[in-house]
Amino acid sequence: MRKSTSLKFGLNVRKPAANPAPQGSSQARKSVFSGFPADDLDTSEQPPQQKPQPYSGGSLAQQSAKLATELESANPSVYAYDDVYDTISNARIRAKQAQKTDDQRPRYMEKLLETAKQRQMQSEVVKERLLEKEREREGSMYADKETFVTASYKEHKEQRQKLVEEEEAREVAEQKTGRRAKLDTAATGFYRELLNQIDRDD
Repeated sequence: MRKSTSLKFGLNVRKPAANPAPQGSSQARKSVFSGFPADDLDTSEQPPQQKPQPYSGGSLAQQSAKLATELESANPSVYAYDDVYDTISNARIRAKQAQKTDDQRPRYMEKLLETAKQRQMQSEVVKERLLEKEREREGSMYADKETFVTASYKEHKEQRQKLVEEEEAREVAEQKTGRRAKLDTAATGFYRELLNQIDRDD
């Protein structure tokens, strides 16, 4: 046969202890936290709690006005909330506008303007060459006439001459570095070669 176990299914009720401690006895259970130093203090010697002082002297509005004048005399900018907020918000707005202007600047416009200026100078140089060739063909037809050259035209011609020299120096540098081969395959190389052929033919 099987031995019966003390555990049963369902509600397990404990049997009462043989010598239960009376509830009013001095032998009460100790607290789990009884070992800490805060519990070692004698609670019977604590000072009595202070009662709040009754309200005395003047109205609340008078006291707050007095406190406000004291604070304002100590620091005049105590109540300058709006001014401080305006300066902070203005600084933020200026920072955003500076960032916005940097972001909205055209990226390639400077290079486009520079190349447009170079092309204009190149076209002026080509026109100048054509005019010189035309004058050579006319020959002695206008040899006895006076020629007038202004100072601004001389200055403009000198600038074009400098640009032509710079372009030639750049082409020599490009040929040395091998970059010239890449440019010749592009449209600019094609047109440059076309202009060179026209100059050779005339």
